[in-house]
Amino acid sequence: MSATVVAIDLGTNTFLMLVARRAAGGGVEVVEDHCRTPRLGAGLATSASLLPASIERGLVVLHEFAARLQALELSEVTVRAVGTAALRRATNAAEFIERARRECGIEIEVLAEQDEARLGWQAVSGGRPDERLAVVDVGGGSTEVAADNGRSRCSVPIGAVVTSERFGLDCGEAAWSDERWSALNATLERECAVFEPRPAARVVALGGTGANLAALEGAFERFDPALAEGRRVRASSARSWAELLRRRSARERLEFGIERERAQILPAGLACLAAVLERLGCADASVSGRGLRFGLAAELLTIP
Repeated sequence: MSATVVAIDLGTNTFLMLVARRAAGGGVEVVEDHCRTPRLGAGLATSASLLPASIERGLVVLHEFAARLQALELSEVTVRAVGTAALRRATNAAEFIERARRECGIEIEVLAEQDEARLGWQAVSGGRPDERLAVVDVGGGSTEVAADNGRSRCSVPIGAVVTSERFGLDCGEAAWSDERWSALNATLERECAVFEPRPAARVVALGGTGANLAALEGAFERFDPALAEGRRVRASSARSWAELLRRRSARERLEFGIERERAQILPAGLACLAAVLERLGCADASVSGRGLRFGLAAELLTIP
């Protein structure tokens, strides 16, 4: 296997590793794609640092990724690992980065918000001009919107993990209180005011929040990202599902076909997605799990 690249996306909630090569007709051909949920940014909203348990969970996943790469016995490979919101904000991010290098042999680069948005755009557009396209990436610790052929990029510090924790809504209680829920939504509306309305845009929503909304809308018996890929979801549905799920415990949310690891934070993630789509003036969006790591792989493969 030659000309292989490895793109590792270390998010606030999930770690993803894509092993890829250039497809015969251009584009990114997937060799392997892995997703784990160490929730590196757990506790960050209240402590401003990575918790010891979060660091250890993250390192367990990186050891797994490193072992998998060794097992593949790749002869020619370029590896790039990038960290996003959690590693941008944590006061002790350097500790995790150094341990990842020393213990797992993985060098981590911390992405600026603008670069995170750019790679999300690249993942969706494939480098092709599309003035109508807007890419929304709701993550665990931040949300990015990219438009105008990727020239317009903006990031706000809202996401499924940090927003849940900021309002004390991550404990799995049976119902999130009306008072806290109202405060959360008011904050999201203020944060999203920086995004420029784009009512005529064709929106693609990246990440697990959108994929889980597709699973809810499609009444999946169990979560399947392949089934969610490309489905259209409505802003109004993101709002209504957020409201329904916040009134249930994390255990009760699992009665629906969503990711088990996301049940605790999904209401906040859906509220974030709804707030962004409403601000953009877009009634709906298509869902894609081909996020930042695909943009990173395309750059490594020098695919325009």
